[in-house]
Formats: sequence, structure tokens, C-alpha cells
Amino acid sequence: MKFNHHFELLESSPSHRLYGSGDALARIDFISASALRVALYRRGETLANTFNVDPDNTLSRNGRERLSLDGFTPAAVSYDDGAFSLPCGVKVKVDRHNFLLSYYLKGQRLFADRAPLAYSIENEYGAICHYVSREENEYIYGCGDKGGGINKAKRAFRIETTDCMGYDASSTDPLYKHIPFYICENTVGSYGIFYDTSCTSYLDFGKEINNYYEPYKYFKTEDNCLVYYVFFGSKLEILQQFSALCGRQILPPRWSFDYCASTMAYTDAENAGEAFDEFLTKIHETGLSCSGFYLSSGYTSIGKNRYVFHWNTDKFPSPQQFITVFKDAGIHIIPNIKPAFLLDHPMYDDLAARGLFIQNPDGTPFVTQFWDGGGSYLDFTNPAAFDFWKAQVTEKLLDLGIDATWNDNNEFDIKDPDARCFTGERACTMRPTLTYLMVLASYEAQREKYPALRPFLSTRSGSAAVRRLAQTWSGDNRTAFEDLRFCHNIGLTMSMSSLMFYGHDLGGFTGDMPSRELLLRWLQHGVFEPRFTIHSWNKDGSATMPWSYDDILPSVKKLFVERQSLLPYLYSSAYFCVRDNIPLNAPLTLYYPDCEVKDGTDSMMFARDILVPFIFDEGVTKTNVYLPAGEIWYCGDRKYRGGQFVEMEIQPTDAVPYFVRGGSVIPTVDGFTVYPLEYGAFESAFYTDDGVSCDGGTLRKFCVNCTDSTVEINCDKNVKLTPCDGRKLIFV
Repeated sequence: MKFNHHFELLESSPSHRLYGSGDALARIDFISASALRVALYRRGETLANTFNVDPDNTLSRNGRERLSLDGFTPAAVSYDDGAFSLPCGVKVKVDRHNFLLSYYLKGQRLFADRAPLAYSIENEYGAICHYVSREENEYIYGCGDKGGGINKAKRAFRIETTDCMGYDASSTDPLYKHIPFYICENTVGSYGIFYDTSCTSYLDFGKEINNYYEPYKYFKTEDNCLVYYVFFGSKLEILQQFSALCGRQILPPRWSFDYCASTMAYTDAENAGEAFDEFLTKIHETGLSCSGFYLSSGYTSIGKNRYVFHWNTDKFPSPQQFITVFKDAGIHIIPNIKPAFLLDHPMYDDLAARGLFIQNPDGTPFVTQFWDGGGSYLDFTNPAAFDFWKAQVTEKLLDLGIDATWNDNNEFDIKDPDARCFTGERACTMRPTLTYLMVLASYEAQREKYPALRPFLSTRSGSAAVRRLAQTWSGDNRTAFEDLRFCHNIGLTMSMSSLMFYGHDLGGFTGDMPSRELLLRWLQHGVFEPRFTIHSWNKDGSATMPWSYDDILPSVKKLFVERQSLLPYLYSSAYFCVRDNIPLNAPLTLYYPDCEVKDGTDSMMFARDILVPFIFDEGVTKTNVYLPAGEIWYCGDRKYRGGQFVEMEIQPTDAVPYFVRGGSVIPTVDGFTVYPLEYGAFESAFYTDDGVSCDGGTLRKFCVNCTDSTVEINCDKNVKLTPCDGRKLIFV
């Protein structure tokens, strides 16, 4: 009977339970001391493999079984009176009538499945759903690259990927990422939920209300089952658990944190060679540091269209010589590659004959719109197509001296349910998986070509799985102050969704050439992003460059110097980001409970120890910066106690003043600066290596004890250390 299902216990062990009601099965696995997995599916139903979950970093082409326990450390939970007690202190009550789960922390309900029915067990809600309780004033963080404010409460989102050039960063949805994960903070505590699916899905955080139920939020998916993970702890602990579940991200090479230039204008130009020669001349003349160039797809053009793996030899008579010239200048070329082949691509007919494209039911290539015409997507679930891509990346790019790839336009915009993958699955349900496999094929090619080097890849689209392989960015944003403000939030939201190596197209990608003020404000933000790249496709065909305005070049140079000064701190923090899943950028609310930061601010944490304020409004030069309570904050030669607002003046022409948390040692190009506590001891650490190889580096530790007159430090005495206040520095 619908809305009335009684579940019997079918299996049990110290770390799992399996229940059944007719054909419906419900399984709970306690995968750690502070996390569990819930799965609802039907007897005999095939559950597609997952590519999102990979705690052992196997990087499999085939993914893993959706209900595998490999890589987990299952927790033995205690069971009493219909409830499980997790080692973390959370109690989970199971109501076998309709299989309703309720979660309690310190005797208070943290959240619960919505009664009387939370799941579409017998198609009661017309789709696979999960309804859970909602507090009126709770906070929601995460969900990938979602626009608007940091707090997603009372909003609704489609979890799907799309090519959304020129999107409105305040409201456009969906964007490029598929990450059905969120962290909820309410009056009792925090929890996180990740829905393990690659299908188009929906998350509603209170936009919908219904008179028949208590306030709720819900998830809905086009999948044939429901598999989700629940995490407990602080917001940071939840993010760390989710990130570890998806797999360890790769530490990018150090050169990738330097300025990496780009523009569509150069490769689209008929005189591309002259444009690139002029770029190298300007880099030399201005003295600006540059270690990479994202090579836009115009290098593959035939006429006005773009054909992946085809070099336009009219623009680039000798691709290898072009690459060598840039390499000799210390600049890595990062070429744009796309997974679709236009119908008139020189390789199209051969690839179609070999069956390497996504196909129609009759075996012909599935054709869809792609850029300026019809095209077909390569089917990366087909081993032959996967290997073809690897071979092309190697032959057409890596063998010429390139050592990085820019995996672009890889949203796999296929919605037709008849389109099929080699595996037999519907392509529309595999879109984020196809993206991941594309990036994995590029990754394997790079690792095999350069086994001693850490690969560098960038991808625009994907699920949380791509964190294991590549950096990302916020896509084709607009040249506008409003988009600067909301891209700030989009980036921090990606960080809160496990995509921690990210950036933006500084200045804005599409629109007019940014004004002087807007370009400088974008650069001020970019100094503190993992990816520091200006990229543009301006309406008038111009290229946004650091030297676009001669009169502000001195200010641009200040910002480049500030970036260079902080690179040791950024690179060291990147190591801890990989090791411990500590984001390189984060909203203040990730670390601090202060109500002033819960909805987001115009500041962000730059790794763990630096707080950076920004200005996002045209013509404004002053801002009130909130400094979280419980800390001492240093800015220049001034010290502030947390828990207050501080007025700051930040001119667009200046380097950005920032605050350093007391109890840290900050490395810069000039040495190390100690930012002491008022009293007490702390430890800090710094990592460095050769920047490119897979070999381990050096981890230097600082043990510091602070008194009212001295700062005692135990470390390598050969390092250059400077105290930031007047206390005497003593080596012990």
C-alpha cells in the first residue's frame, strides 16, 4: 500500500543493516566514526558504478561499485532501543515504518527524514526523492559552482552541467559543475549530505512549501536509485570527510601558481604569430612574471570553426618552434582541447566508422549542436575512444613539448534519452562521468609522457571526481562589477564543495574591455586565488592584458609583486590543502561561528592564516572588515582583537592590505614572519619542494612560545625570521 511500508531487518553486522519491504531495499553502512551511507533501491535493479567516490585514489576507468566498502574504515556502532550510536556522538533512530531516519546530537534533533514518507518507495512522488527536515533560519553551503550568495538556504538549484557563456553570476542556474553536496548548519549543529549520482538532479532548500508537511528541503534525481552519504562534525570536518571520500587531489606544479596569461583574441587573429611575439616582448619589457599561457582554441581553426587536434599552420607554421620559443621564455603552453568533433572535422568520418562517438539506437553517431555547427561527442566509456584521445593528446601536443592540457567545453550537452554510450547506459545520465573520463585520458597521456613530472590539467566542467586530476575555474563570466562580487561567492562555494584549486577569468571573459578600476579590482582578488589568470573574449576583438592601460601599469606591477611575495605561502598551503583538505580560499564561516560571517562577507580566508578584504563596488574605496572573535589579527604594524569591524581604505591602485592570524608563521619571498599570540604556545609548518617532480619535499616545523616580552622559537636557525611586533625573538 502506498505511503504505508513496513521494513523488516534482513541483514545485520556491527557496521551495517539491510532492511526490506516487498521489492524495496534500504541499506545503512556506517563507513566511519562520523559518517554513514544510505542506499534505497529495488531488488534486481542494476546500480550504475560511481566515479565520484574514490577514497583509495585508484583512478579507475571503470569507476567502482556503488555500494563498495573499499577504502572505508567501517565503524562498529552500538545499538539500543531502535537507535544507533556513532562514535562521534550522533544517535541515529530508525523508524521501520516507511524507513524514516532521525539524527540526534546531545539529545536534540539535528535533522530527520520528513514524515510520514521521505522517499518515493512506490513512486509516490513520481521520481526518486529524499525529503528532510528544515529549520527556518538554517544555513546551506556548497552545491558546486552555484551563483548568488554564499548561503543557499531557501533557494532551489538544478544539478546539471551546461555551457553558459556570459552567465549572470547572481542568478543563472545551472552552471558548469555537477556536485549534489551541501553542508547544513542549524541551531543544533552541522551535517553534510552528498547524493552519489551523475544524473540530472534537483535540490530545493526551502523554496517549495507544502501545507501537509513540516518545513522541508528535498533532493530529486533522474537516477533509478538513491545512494547518499551523511557526514557529521564541524563544517570544516564535514568538508574534509567529503573531500577524502572523493579522492585526494593532485598537488599542481609550482609554476601553475604564477601568472598564466590567456585571451581568445590572439589565436583568433589572422596575425596570431605577431600577437604572440608582441606578448613575449611586453612580458620582457614590463618585467611581469609569467609561467603559463592558456592557448585558446583558435589555434585549431579551419576558417571560423575549431577542430580539436588540428593545428592551423597558417597561423602557426611550426607549432613545435612556437612552443619552444615560449618554453625558452619560461612559459608553459596549456592548449585548449574539446571533446566534440564537428561534422566536417577531417577525422570525423573515420571516427564514426570506428564507432567512437556517442551513438543513436541504430548505431549512427549522435549529432548535437556544438559551437558553430553540428557535431558528435567522443564516447570516453569506449576503451578505443579513450585510447584514441590519449594518443592524440600525446602526438599532437605532448610530443611537441607541451606538458599541460586545458580540457574545455566538456559539459557533454546531451539530453536525448535515446543517446547511448558504449556501456549501454544512456549518455544523458553519464554526462559528468564522460567529463571525468575525458580528463582522465588527458591525465594518463601526460603521466605516461612525463612520468617524473606532476601533471597540470584544467577542466571547466565535471563532478567532484575531477578534483583528483585537475584545477578548475568559474567559466565564461562577464565584464561587470556585479559579476566580480558574485564570482567571489561562486569561487568560495566551489571550495566548500571540494574544488579547492580554482580561479576566475580576471577582468571578465565576455563583454567590453574592463575599465581601469574593474581590471584592478579583479586583479586584487586574483592575487589571492589559486589560479591567477586574465582571460577575455571582448566584443571589440581586443585582448585584456596587464598592460591594457599604460597609466595603471605601475599599479598592476604592485599587484604582481604582491602575488610573487606570497607564492611561498600559497604553495606551502597547497601542500596542506592536498594532505589535509584545508581549502586555499574559504568563507570565514568555515572556521568561525560568528553570526556576522554566516551569510558571507566581502572578505575571504587565504589558506588558514590570512584574511583578505576586497571591494566589489565601483567608485568605493572604503570597507568595514569584520575580524572574527577569539583571534588576534595583525595588519602591517597594527594589532587588532577579533570580534569587531575595522574600517579599511583599499584604493584600486594599491596592493591589498590583509590581516594575519596570531599564532602563525608566514613565509614570503623575503623570509618568514612570526605573528605571535599574546600568550601561549603554537606550532606552524612550511612545505617546499622542487616544484615539478613527484619526489617528496621538505616540511619545516616551527614551535613557538609567546610571553609578554619574548617570542621563543624552536626551528632551523638558518632561516630568516622576523617578528611582527616589538617582542624579542629568541631561538631555543
